[in-house]
Amino acid sequence: MKKLLLVFNPNSGKGLIKNSLMQIIQILSEADYEITVYPTKKANDGYEKVLEVGENYDVIVCSGGDGTLNEVVGAILRLENKPQIGYIPSGSTNDFAASLNIDKNMVQAATAIANGNIYPVDIGLVYTDGEYERSFNYVAAFGAFTQVSYNTPQELKNVLGHQAYVFSGAKELLNLKPQYMQVSGIDENGNEFNIEGNFLYGMVSNTQSVGGMKGIIGNTVDLQDGIFEVLLVKEIKTPLDAQELLGAYITQDYDKCKMVHNLKTSHISFKSDVDVDWTFDGEYGGARKEVTYKVMEAAVDFLI
Repeated sequence: MKKLLLVFNPNSGKGLIKNSLMQIIQILSEADYEITVYPTKKANDGYEKVLEVGENYDVIVCSGGDGTLNEVVGAILRLENKPQIGYIPSGSTNDFAASLNIDKNMVQAATAIANGNIYPVDIGLVYTDGEYERSFNYVAAFGAFTQVSYNTPQELKNVLGHQAYVFSGAKELLNLKPQYMQVSGIDENGNEFNIEGNFLYGMVSNTQSVGGMKGIIGNTVDLQDGIFEVLLVKEIKTPLDAQELLGAYITQDYDKCKMVHNLKTSHISFKSDVDVDWTFDGEYGGARKEVTYKVMEAAVDFLI
């Protein structure tokens, strides 16, 4: 009998997993798994638990939001023998689940895990001062609106769901400030690039959904191609700049928009003269003057 560890955040979303927990356990048990259940108690608890015991299991199932999943995947990457992973989304937005087409219904998501279809997924690696620091599953971002997720109270997320992010983001419109950045790397064709300027927002991603909005970076995203999609939004100086940016977002055609740099890469570095706040998978990840991101191709096997 295979061994399965179920790590779940009891406070994620509206705590609805509590209504489905026994049914989820029954579905996984009927798939011939010996199950251990572990509810997280604090931030980073899932990471520490998986790092401690993860190699004792064939499958680790995570239920929570994108932040909980980030913890679990980050720990799995540090294991020599990596278990497969299942995801039962129960957060407010669940961008990564949307990209993987995982059912929003938790019981249906558990059924998919039990069916055992393997889907390898690329993961982003974060390097600071040349040393590996941590990972992100689908997005690393700086600038406008990146504070919305971690500054939005959990209680507001539970009550309003995705609307909580919209509500909090609207207040930030009054405080948009550009950030000077030097950006360098190697594009998908193997050519070096060097970009610098003042940017309102920067995003390194491997996802079809950001902040609950699908298609924000186009419709050619492949979670298995070893490539990041990068979007850099320049400083808005005139109403025409804002209009052009809005038009590009609506049409999803950034190639002709002078307000953005839109590129694909497997290796990219950012440098600034001051500390810049970054978020990883929607959670605050600390301030850095320099950071490098690399793709780990087919890093984790998801059961979907």
